[in-house]
Formats: sequence, structure tokens, C-alpha cells
Amino acid sequence: MKHLFRKIAKKFLSPRLYNDLAPYLFHLPKAVIASFVYGFPAGKTRIIGVAGTKGKSTTTYLISQLLESLGFETAVLSTTTIKIGKNEKLNNLKMTTSDAVFLQKFIKQAIESGCGFVILETSSHALKQFRTWGLSFELVVLTNMMPDHQEYHKSVEEYSLSHKKMIGPKTKTLVLNGDDPSLESFKKMDVKQTSFGLNSGVTLYAKDYEINQNGLNFKLVFSGKEEFFSAPLPGKFNLYNVLAALAAVHALGFEIAELKEAVLNLKPAPGRVEKVENLKEIEIIVDYAHSPDSFENLFSAVKPYLKKKLISVTGACGERDASKRPVMGKILAEYSDLVVITNDDPYGEDPEKIAKELISGLEESGKFRLNKNYWKILDRKSAIKKSIELAKKGDTIVILGKGAEQWQMFKDSKIPWDDREIVKEALEE
Repeated sequence: MKHLFRKIAKKFLSPRLYNDLAPYLFHLPKAVIASFVYGFPAGKTRIIGVAGTKGKSTTTYLISQLLESLGFETAVLSTTTIKIGKNEKLNNLKMTTSDAVFLQKFIKQAIESGCGFVILETSSHALKQFRTWGLSFELVVLTNMMPDHQEYHKSVEEYSLSHKKMIGPKTKTLVLNGDDPSLESFKKMDVKQTSFGLNSGVTLYAKDYEINQNGLNFKLVFSGKEEFFSAPLPGKFNLYNVLAALAAVHALGFEIAELKEAVLNLKPAPGRVEKVENLKEIEIIVDYAHSPDSFENLFSAVKPYLKKKLISVTGACGERDASKRPVMGKILAEYSDLVVITNDDPYGEDPEKIAKELISGLEESGKFRLNKNYWKILDRKSAIKKSIELAKKGDTIVILGKGAEQWQMFKDSKIPWDDREIVKEALEE
């Protein structure tokens, strides 16, 4: 019945009007009912919400690890992970923040399993759609704020405003990236705040940092003290993720010095700069990067440590901001030696059109020619296989866009998927 109502609404309303009304017609009533059915579980535990444009999944995962090093059981719901205590699995829901029914049930199960903290990656879509209705976030972490999901939000202001819904009367602390000027309006909010970054003037900042292919070394400055930290997570973007996690746990009242060993043993979230081991002496990295800024972050992290050629495999998600695709193509051209253009999740959009828009940016450089140093292979499995065939000893392959996602989405169907498993299959052939 609910699908019938949605079809009728979509038939008679413009896409923009439907997006504006759907939260009130469908999502809010569903969230209220779900909260009631499961006994308003959110009021019986400590909830941490992690939001922002980039770094949410990793930061969520890192906070969980730090809290568990202090003896707490945690529950995590993120793009990559569904975890309650020791029971952890990949998220196959294809949603950053689940629908309200699953979310309320998840929180109730976390409480029943003895979890002291529930850590939720919280998307702007979920906030606008009231999926998190009934949740009181004790701690809110904002990783950064960049223009995103412009196909859904009317403006940057609306995108920002949706995140402010997380901060309520029971929010004890807002943890934010002090280096991000886009978060200025949040700094004016009437809530206790903790900030992190790479510049003095914030609550916790890193100085004298070193970034190499194996991870990070930095001095953390806080409360007039300095502590040296190492983390096995490469890339400047991961330095910010680690700082966000440390700031969050510190804001909860725990001592920074107690976390040094835990930081040294941190693990990345699944599908986030995840290496696939192999005997061919090539570096294979699977990552979720799917936008210009995340492309730039990943490539700039990988480039200094390349031994030989960089081979990139990527597509672009359908029914999303198409203006990003040529820009992504330009970034591919800037960093890559060889490129294989393929499908990501086309949904209802023409895969040929998506590929053409990526290729327009790639070819603009003047150095890429079809079937010479770039290939268009829409079947993603064949594209990954092609990249491995192209690779020689010492080369690096980066497979972008899906990370550890468990489905590939088409117009009227979806198929089970895992880039990492496809890589392993191709290596065995």
C-alpha cells in the first residue's frame, strides 16, 4: 500500500515538490510509529551522531574502536558497517542511515546487548526525512561541510540546515572541524563545543605531523599538553578522521593519554583505502571515493608512494549530481597513467551517458586515447579484470566508487556485489 501511495504522489507531484512533501507524508509518521512500537529506545542509551560530507564512516568506525579500548561495548550503524557488540557485518542496506523502523529496532537490540554507546553515521537525507526523529544525540560530530547532494537539497543553506536538526536540548557537546570555514554558522549555536584541526586556536590540534604510506605520526596538542601519536591510516584526510575521533572521545570525558595504544592499532572502515593482498607484486586499493574532492584526497595520498604506473578503475553513480562527472574525469587524467571507465550504480540513468560525461573530462587533457591508455568497459567485473591484466610488477591499481558496498544498483534490479571479492576472483584466473 505504501508503495502505491508513493507512486501516486510521484505521478502528480514534481520531483522537487515530492522531495519537499515526502518527509511529512511518509517518513515522519513512520518514524513516530517506529519509536512508539520499540518503546522509544533512544532515550535509554548514549547516542553519538557523526555527520558531514566526507569521513563519516571512518570517523564512526574509529570512535567505536577507541571507546571499546576503554572497556565499552558499542553499536555502530554506518554506510559500511552494522555492528552490535562483537557481532559485526557489512551493511547491505545500501543506505548511510537506515529507515526509521530498522534504526529504532537496531537501537533497542544494542541496549539489550549491553552496548554503552550507539554510534550513528547520520546523512543529510536521513535528517531531512525525519528518519532520526525521536533520537537525542548526546554528542554530535561534524567532520566537514562541502556542497553535496545538490540533486536533493535545494541549496547549500538547506544542506547545512538539515545537519542542525541533530543538535537538540539533550546535546551535551558539538565536536566540529575547526579548520573548515563552512562550519562557521555551527560555531554560533548555543551548545558546548570542542574543535579539532591542524591549526592552533582549536581545542585539539595536530602539529609536526608526518604522513607516509603506512600511516600517520603527529603530536597532539590539547589543554596545554602534548602527546605523540601514531596511527596506521595513510592520508591527510585520515589525520582529520583520527583527530575527530579523539576529540569526540575526549569530549565524553575520557583522558587522551589512555588512547595512545588504541590509536596505534586502529583499523580502517571496510572499503576505505582497503588493500587487497596478492602475489603479483602489484598494489591494489579499493576505495569508496566517488566525488571530485574524495578523488583528490585519495590520489594525493597515493601519488607520493607510487613505484610505477597508476591504473584507475571507476564509474559515477547515476541519478546524482552530473556536473561532478567531467571534473572527476579531469582528476583521473591528472593522476592516472591508465584508466578503465566502467559502471558504478547507474540506477535509472543511461550508463553510456554517465560514462560519456566522465570521459569528456578525461579526454580534455589531450593525453588520453580510447583503447590506448583508457578503456570503456561498462561491465564492472570485466573492467576490474582488465585493470589486473594491464598491471605489471610495481604498478598500483585503485578501484573507486563502491568500496565495500554489497550491491550494484540498476533501474529495475540489483545484483550482489563486492569489489574486493571481484578482485580476488580476477587474481585467481
